[in-house]
Amino acid sequence: MSVKKALIGLVLVSVFVGVGTFFNQPQKRPFPFSRALELLPDYRPPGEGLTLYPTGGPFGFDVIETITTGKDGSIYVGTFGGGLFRSKDKGENWRPINRGLHDKFISTLFFLEDGKLFAGTIRAGLFMSENQGDHWVSANNGLERTDVKTIIGLPSGDLLAGTGDGVYMSKDNGRQWKPFNTGLDHGQVISLVATQDQTIYAGTQGMGIFKRDPNGGEWYSIVNGFAYKGLEERVVRTLLLGTGEVLYAGTMTAGIFRSADGGQTWQSASAGIDNLSIRTLDIDGSGKLYAGTGEGVYYSDNEGEHWTSLFQGMENTQVHSFDAHLSGDLYVGSSSGLYFGSVNQPWLSLHDELLVSPILSLSYGENRITAGTEGKGTYVNEGDNWMSDNLGLVNLTIHSMARGKIFLYALTNDGVSRRQVGRHQWRYLNEPSPGEPLSVAVDEMDRVYLGMTDGLFYSEDHGENWIDVNALGEKSVNALIVSEGSLFAAAGNQIWVRSVENTWEQIISKEGSPFQLILWRPEKGLLAVSDQKIWERDLKGVWRELKGNIPLDIQITSLAIDPHNSDILYLGTDQGLYWSQDSGFGWHQANLYQGPPFKGKINQVLPTSTNEVWLATDDNGVFVGISREARRNFLTKSLDTIKQLTF
Repeated sequence: MSVKKALIGLVLVSVFVGVGTFFNQPQKRPFPFSRALELLPDYRPPGEGLTLYPTGGPFGFDVIETITTGKDGSIYVGTFGGGLFRSKDKGENWRPINRGLHDKFISTLFFLEDGKLFAGTIRAGLFMSENQGDHWVSANNGLERTDVKTIIGLPSGDLLAGTGDGVYMSKDNGRQWKPFNTGLDHGQVISLVATQDQTIYAGTQGMGIFKRDPNGGEWYSIVNGFAYKGLEERVVRTLLLGTGEVLYAGTMTAGIFRSADGGQTWQSASAGIDNLSIRTLDIDGSGKLYAGTGEGVYYSDNEGEHWTSLFQGMENTQVHSFDAHLSGDLYVGSSSGLYFGSVNQPWLSLHDELLVSPILSLSYGENRITAGTEGKGTYVNEGDNWMSDNLGLVNLTIHSMARGKIFLYALTNDGVSRRQVGRHQWRYLNEPSPGEPLSVAVDEMDRVYLGMTDGLFYSEDHGENWIDVNALGEKSVNALIVSEGSLFAAAGNQIWVRSVENTWEQIISKEGSPFQLILWRPEKGLLAVSDQKIWERDLKGVWRELKGNIPLDIQITSLAIDPHNSDILYLGTDQGLYWSQDSGFGWHQANLYQGPPFKGKINQVLPTSTNEVWLATDDNGVFVGISREARRNFLTKSLDTIKQLTF
């Protein structure tokens, strides 16, 4: 290698490393949900390739772990992973109430008489709200462990918290907590009850039941476990005081046991219950008992002598929480949703607004993600939470979105609506024709383009007035893309291109199926996607199919190009996300952060300039993908180029 080439190589290395360093600077601010991802209970940092993480919404949950109601009738539900939600209209509408919470795995809720609300979490301890959950503050002063399983109030007004490190007491409404553990050996306490004379019982995870007498100085064991079919069940998930302060214990695998003498003797009380995995117990104003099991709800009106199923509408659902009222009304929290009813009334589902709706579209701007759903409008992230953003929307099914300099445009079943970027008021725009809207795009001059079933239209005044693009006629325009001053419009298997000179050219492909998506790769050419094929048209006008190693039975739903490297492609399918770092010759399936590949349906892939890849899924809400390879690719390619020049 000559000295001249070496000097050239050194200069190029300096230039490319400098440029690479510039483009790969650490982000000055975290991307949406970045902090929440690291709080996932089984969090793992991103590995090689593309790693996918859930964002916990919009409004997704695994289990309704706890329920309570306020004096005004508001319903509060704590979910296992989705945070807290509140409804002020008997379950018709819900809103998240997680501001200030450091953990969305909620284990218990408890109201004080003065209206203060406590929320116990699995990993961040106890939180308190004085404004119905609108804002939360930590209430962990004195708690040794960060998991709070249950809270009860004593007749004296003192509070007890059952934790992974035993029982703690507060004499000042939760401001300060002190250990109340003598005799418990710091066991994991998952249920507590107290009688009127302040005799206290604690159900534990693996040590049976402990008791503390009103004037006693320590806890003592009253039962190590309950015998069932030759085994001893020592996990007591739930305790309940029934009529006459009869004590009921619900176990993990052995059913329900009952004691009428303070725990000295016990009898099985599970007759009629088919599933003996007892998760919660409650009692209403008439003395009727309720048992939540691994397969539905049971009730007993004879103090547990016999139980009857309440399966109607809740077949085979895992029940985790109750809120029984004096009137006999019952709220049921389960793995499949929230239900309301009574023994003599049909059950109503109250969880429609809590369930994840299919996410159809995404938009990114101002460090904020907007998600468009099927039937529930749009949601935006506020920090690490999802918030509804539907004020003024006429139709709540958002097929696609396009972002301009001033407005965000949303394509719905009824046409197009817009809202100003950074604001929260949508406005419906007049339709340009009798046809149905299919696609929307915004160019560098902030002109809005609307593909309809009867042609292509554009607006130079943000959608106030529309102009017909006569060159296309009344063709159905189902895909639009703007790139480098050009506009591409797909109509069936035809693609029309409008150049910067405002002239139109028609490109016809040999592919017979209509194109669902089109993309332009700068300096490389056009990508066009049908249901199961990807086509590329190079700068010379030659078409070829990108077959690669994509499975033959998948349906393609979305395709995107990495904004930093056009060789990196992201393919959304009905069987997960695939990515390629060599322009589509080889494909890899993206994995979840726990390890296995994600196999759900993806409706849109949205890579951003901050190196995240956002996914709109059909059943799992919004995911974010983090790629380590993409951030190193520019520098790696630069060094490869230098090597070729200097050696």
